[in-house]
Amino acid sequence: MALTPEQEQALTDLLRRLPAASASTPTPAPDLLQTWLGVSGADLGATLQSLQARKTHVEARLLDWVAKNPFDAAVQFLGAAAWAFYRAEQNANPRIATYTDAFYYIATCASVGYADIFAVTQTGRAIAALVMIIGPALTNRLLDQPRRD
Repeated sequence: MALTPEQEQALTDLLRRLPAASASTPTPAPDLLQTWLGVSGADLGATLQSLQARKTHVEARLLDWVAKNPFDAAVQFLGAAAWAFYRAEQNANPRIATYTDAFYYIATCASVGYADIFAVTQTGRAIAALVMIIGPALTNRLLDQPRRD
């Protein structure tokens, strides 16, 4: 496909306006995170280091909250896990048509697991595994309250 004389002239004018690349300074490699996600690798690294520094404090506060509010912790964890499971499975799993279906599956994962619904996506399986690990611990915390004699 050939360019018309007008197109060639417009392209030549455009190329003249671009700054000439300096041969002495190498072009830096593009930051793909910045290009595609709008977050630079350096910013992401700094944020992760900041989170790591606060991890102990946040972990202590979370465990204290769970100890003081075991029922709330269990319900909120199961609700959030059910929402995440629903989002992961809603278009891939014919057995997950509603949030209630997802909550039913997640609630059984945290206890006995009836095995009438299965996760079909990798994300759904990861969420289910997390619930199978954390769910019984939260239930234990809920049911094993110290006696107040």
